[in-house]
Parts: sequence; structure tokens; C-alpha cells
Amino acid sequence: MDMTTPLYRLTGVVIHGRGVGKHVGTPTADLALGPGSHLPPGGVYASRAASGGAVWYGVTSVGRRPTLHDDRVPSVETHLFDFSGDLYGQPLTLELHHKLREIQRFDDLTQLLEQIRQDCMAARAFWGLGVPGPILRMDTARHHAALNGQELRLSPKEFEVLRLLCCASGKVLTKEAIYQAVWREPSNGCLHAVENTVFQLRRKLRPLAASGLIETVAGYGYRLPADLCAEMD
Repeated sequence: MDMTTPLYRLTGVVIHGRGVGKHVGTPTADLALGPGSHLPPGGVYASRAASGGAVWYGVTSVGRRPTLHDDRVPSVETHLFDFSGDLYGQPLTLELHHKLREIQRFDDLTQLLEQIRQDCMAARAFWGLGVPGPILRMDTARHHAALNGQELRLSPKEFEVLRLLCCASGKVLTKEAIYQAVWREPSNGCLHAVENTVFQLRRKLRPLAASGLIETVAGYGYRLPADLCAEMD
């Protein structure tokens, strides 16, 4: 596969979009096409972007957004890997190198987020980039948690269970130990509260991390992976 010659090359200026990507953990640079640039066929592409001498790799969606917005006007949106900063109003050259899939509609946001995760992995593989590990940040004072930059809306008990597992990252905690630490009373062998809380946590983590992060050690308890990049405040 030729990785040096793009299928399409676009130029334009980065404009403000609807901001939806930022809120779901995949912020995008929306491109207003400049003179001489023509909209390529719709789809999701492995892409490369350049602005001001800097180069980034990413995933570009060309076309309408049928899941969140039934737009009539197609857009060009690019999620840049490992980028932090502000490109609004800046000129951008965008190269589309490999088409990953067609634009499609999903039944709900969870399915869309999972597909975006797969698109990012496929684009990283195309460019030979490593897949970064999940980053979990927890602010105990504010009861705030975020995974890969996306805020997690957790109940007080969900937050405490996740905080406990995070503090013991890589170690197995028994259901009994979790119950006593979080509920602050003997379990008397009734551990459904822990199991239900972990179930809800996995449901909320899964769209942002393929496995849901929390591992079950059969007959014993739960743990977070040792290679989880966790930051506690």
C-alpha cells in the first residue's frame, strides 16, 4: 500500500463545529475548504494533517453526520492523535490516505463511540503508531473522574469503588474488602451491592475502553490492570 501519495488532498481553514466530539472524548478539527479543494467521496479515512510546520496523524470523517445530526450539508472533521491546543482560524492541509469505511448511522451513542475507537485503532495501525493505554484521572476532592479525557458521570458509590480499585491498580481486591471500605459496614455475605456497582461502572467505562477496564478474578474479586495510567488528585 502506497503511504506516500494521498488519495485526496484538501486545504482550508479550521472552523468551530458543534463541539460534540470534544464532549465524547474525540475532539475534531472542522475544515472549511479553501479555493481549489473539492469534497472527496464520503467516508472515514486514515489521514495526515499539517499546519504551521507541525504534522499530525488522525482519522477524518467526510460527509453527513447521521447519528447525532441528520445534516444535509456534508462536513470534513478530523480527530488528530495526541494533539492538544487550538487550531481555530488556522490554515490546514489535510491528506486522506486510506479509506477505512463508509459513513453509517448507529442506533445510539454507545455504538458510535465504539466504532470511533475502532476507526482510531485502524488508522493508528495504518500509520504504524502504537495504541496508547487508557488514562484514568480521578479528583477525590471534587468527586470528578475522567477516562481518556472524557468525563465519567458516576454515582457516589461508583466513584468510591473506582477510586479504591484505582489506588490498588494491579492488585486484586475482594468483594468483601470493597464492601467494607465503601459501604463502611460488614457485608454479612451479601455482596450484590458491589457486583451491581461494578456492573454499572463497566457499562459506563466500556464505550471509552474496550474491556471496560475492571477485570474479574473468578471466585475472588476485581482489579484494574497494572498498566493503567492512573492519576489521583
